Amino acid sequence: MSFSNEQKNGFFEAVESMKKYRRADLIDEKGRSLLEKLYTDLLPNELVLKKALLTNTTFFIGRKGTGKSTIFLRIEQELRKKENFLSCYLDVKTIYEKSQSQYTSIAKVKEVIPEELFNKYLIERTFIQNTLIAIQEELNKKYNSLGDKIASIFVTTKPEAVKERIDELLQRISDNKTLENIEIPLLKSISSKLKNTNEDFKERKVKLGGIELTGGVKTDGLEGGLKTDSGIAWKKGSKDTSEIENEFSSVLLQVFQIKEIINEIKSILNILKIDHLFILLDDFSEIDNHAIIRFVDVLLAPLNNWSDEFIKFKIAAYPGRIYYGKIDPGKIDTIYLDFYNLYSQFDRDKMEISATDFTKRLVDSRINYFTDIQTSDFFDTESLRIEEYYSLFFKVSMNVPRILGYILSFCYQSKTVYDKKINKTDIESASQRYYEDKILTFFDSTTYSLLSIDEKISILQLRELLGKINAKLSDNRRKIQTKELTGASYIPTMPYSTHFHFNPDLEKFLKTLELNFFLNKYNDMSDKDGVSSSIYCINYGLARKLNIPWGKPEGTHYRKYFIERPFSFNKLIVEFLNASKRIQCINPECAKEYSVDQLKFLEFNNFKCNICSSPVETKSISETITKEIESIDKTKFLPTPELKIIQELLKSEEPLYAREIAQEIDYSGQLIGWRGKRLAEDHNYVTRIRETEGAPYKYKLTEEGTKYFE
Repeated sequence: MSFSNEQKNGFFEAVESMKKYRRADLIDEKGRSLLEKLYTDLLPNELVLKKALLTNTTFFIGRKGTGKSTIFLRIEQELRKKENFLSCYLDVKTIYEKSQSQYTSIAKVKEVIPEELFNKYLIERTFIQNTLIAIQEELNKKYNSLGDKIASIFVTTKPEAVKERIDELLQRISDNKTLENIEIPLLKSISSKLKNTNEDFKERKVKLGGIELTGGVKTDGLEGGLKTDSGIAWKKGSKDTSEIENEFSSVLLQVFQIKEIINEIKSILNILKIDHLFILLDDFSEIDNHAIIRFVDVLLAPLNNWSDEFIKFKIAAYPGRIYYGKIDPGKIDTIYLDFYNLYSQFDRDKMEISATDFTKRLVDSRINYFTDIQTSDFFDTESLRIEEYYSLFFKVSMNVPRILGYILSFCYQSKTVYDKKINKTDIESASQRYYEDKILTFFDSTTYSLLSIDEKISILQLRELLGKINAKLSDNRRKIQTKELTGASYIPTMPYSTHFHFNPDLEKFLKTLELNFFLNKYNDMSDKDGVSSSIYCINYGLARKLNIPWGKPEGTHYRKYFIERPFSFNKLIVEFLNASKRIQCINPECAKEYSVDQLKFLEFNNFKCNICSSPVETKSISETITKEIESIDKTKFLPTPELKIIQELLKSEEPLYAREIAQEIDYSGQLIGWRGKRLAEDHNYVTRIRETEGAPYKYKLTEEGTKYFE
């Protein structure tokens, strides 16, 4: 069949709507929101949304593209219908970026505080200040939009009084001089303590996923007894550093007088008959780890704990990038959005069925709305039943709407636009393209980033580990094909070998690969020896690249296929870690070394040496990676946003607007404009093109920019 232009355009709109980043709402041709019509909940009966609307502080935990921002938009829609509720959306990443560029020093204090530490403190201070300002500005906007409601409550002069109180609060938060009167004496007191204790503040090390963990941290958590399931750690100069860190948080608490601000906000909103303020924090996990800690300690925890149920937070975070501080995790809700974490809470035997049901509902709702034909009309159902396509949608995307949107967008470009139906091979090829274009670039970004050499080694070792995993999976495929593996479970013509299992204690070492979609957690089962095991799988596009069929044979006979002994990767992972990590007591007179299988003991012993009780540290070691990094011209190292802009422009034959780049790399258009200007003026990697006076810039790589990664 041939498709009409309206049908092809409709399919394009449907799949592009799944790719939406950040705050991109779904709107029709008249600018009206379609979100309420097209929102597809991960669970039946909109259970995720219903839980999200409860008056509890809630963490939404999921990788990029799992729908956190979309849920926030739906929360806002629903709250607008409620008389006594008010929502306030804050893009934490954008506020933090803004803070890094606009903080100003405080006179004379820098002279007595180590400059590097003090600069970080000022950025965090400006960040918290900007967050409070954003809350007040949002309230101001809401106030103006509620003019009719206010007018019906007050006489003419009362609305102005409310406005004055909001502006007054905004001014107090913004007034740097007022804050300095409190701040300078407190910071000087800390500087005096610094001198007395002769502290040596070192650069904090931020680690993701637990591959390199310093400062006594050997799991993927924070030391010092702080509640977290993250991979946040830093080096300490001596035992008193955390005490100084706590004092800085104490300074900020006093500077911003959070309790007074809470009471002021409540007082203003009570006049408007508003009983609950929901503050939606998007991109919470994308700021620096030290800023996450200060933000929670100074702002989030006090506002949450001191507000008498008035303020509730809805927080979008990544797995392994969560810090609770003084918030009691037992008193908040946690909603997981990734496949395993979401569906394993219900029926483990039906997880894939539940996930497939979501992809069916998602794709059908979009295609049925934007076109006048059925989903099946766009796919080759002679070679594969439409139900099998829905299952394939889950496998290639692991239930992540954004990934599925990209894959179907690639299929549109190769088939639908030419009046051809999409088949299984098209979807598999598109998944490989997505892997190569969007996922594999992570390691280039790390290599050329401004991370320290230790951090780069830690992350790039994962590239080596992934290579070893891929090699063993490929070897298993070969052994099945050649009948070296002779069990009844193995089918030589379909050598499934994309899944593997290992000891759950080793999961922390693969978290960064999982966070960036190289791997996905699939299930938990007991292996052939009855030992609990975590089952992981490689990305579908990577499996296609390696020419390995994804999954397992169908039928109950193969229910335990993934825990067959050849798929045990315990030995591979432990041997790699022992060769690439040095776990050692930091006391030079002792210097006892530990193996990876002793981590359980070290964790129980708070990572103290059992000989001398000194802290035990883990350091990543790799001569190969060190040489690779040292061979690169240091002037080419750039912050991650700049690297992603270059990578995106490398894929495009045409110049791109900031908003077009922003849609692809998940940053705001404003940030792209700022970073693009720096790439043009400071580095000559980008040319900015303006077609007419006052028009927005387009960005194109210079010749030097096209050779950046060579």
